Amino acid sequence: MLKRTLAALLAGTVLLSGCGSSDDPDDKSTVKVAISAKLEAFAPLLVGLELGSYADQDLDVEIVTAAPSDAMVLLATGEVDAVFSAPSAAFFNAVSGGSPIKIVAPGMFPPENSRSGLWVSDELAPGGTFDPAKLRGETVATAVGAGAPVSMVLEEELERSGLSAADVTFQTMSATDILVALESGAVKAGWLSDPVWLEAEKSDGLTFAFGQPEDITMGAVLFGPTLLEEDRDRGERLLAGMRSAVADHLQGAYHDDPEVRAALVKQLEISEAQLDDLPELVFPPDLTYPAGLTDRYQATYAGQKGVLVYSDPLAEDEVIDASLAK
Repeated sequence: MLKRTLAALLAGTVLLSGCGSSDDPDDKSTVKVAISAKLEAFAPLLVGLELGSYADQDLDVEIVTAAPSDAMVLLATGEVDAVFSAPSAAFFNAVSGGSPIKIVAPGMFPPENSRSGLWVSDELAPGGTFDPAKLRGETVATAVGAGAPVSMVLEEELERSGLSAADVTFQTMSATDILVALESGAVKAGWLSDPVWLEAEKSDGLTFAFGQPEDITMGAVLFGPTLLEEDRDRGERLLAGMRSAVADHLQGAYHDDPEVRAALVKQLEISEAQLDDLPELVFPPDLTYPAGLTDRYQATYAGQKGVLVYSDPLAEDEVIDASLAK
């Protein structure tokens, strides 16, 4: 069942349209939003579309699915108006180079029962007890390389354990390949995201080491020049619709809400049984992005050779516009 869930959630790049979308680029009710795939992390967008949160704001939302690197280019050039993605090094480099893009709202936060994070073989966690010192000299597999939020979480945890990124080797491979590599012993440590870690829980030979801290988000809503400069009213309405979707439909045990269940099953293209395998995520109803988080990301990326193209860190107000979500 989970393998079918993974296939559905990690599907390839296609172009999708929200209800009532328009091909007219001058239509003031149309907003083009890019996402990487149909994932529950994007529930504020997907559920809001199904349950009318954006229609209530007189908006037609058109969804474009694209790889994060492609989406950043589309955003900077105005081909899409917003992106649900991550504050990667590419984002900070674009801002430093003068691209009119900013963070306007956070992504999801992990729930208490999430086991999205670093999984290790029992060799590194004998008896189910993980010793971070055993990572020294090991290869850690991740779905993204340097310059991504996951790398900050990993490096901060290594530092707390008396290690550094120089003490391990990072290897990039697809999310499902990481699980296969862990189970086969090809690697002894790997970062498993939603929903791949659910399969790891069934393995007797793997142990959850640590995950994303509950007080940070590795995602963000990014606006480009259209919603930041040319038509801020449309940007405010998009965030108002998002805030409504989160506050009205995505709090607490939202999987138990029949309307939300139906919306998620339809948008994620999975069964209700598959939905029950997935953990409910945490979405802040006030759309407040955590203070100081962009500083932490930049500090990590600055220490990764050749990742950032600038030297002086960007101030928060250079990369975040919190006024649109108020």
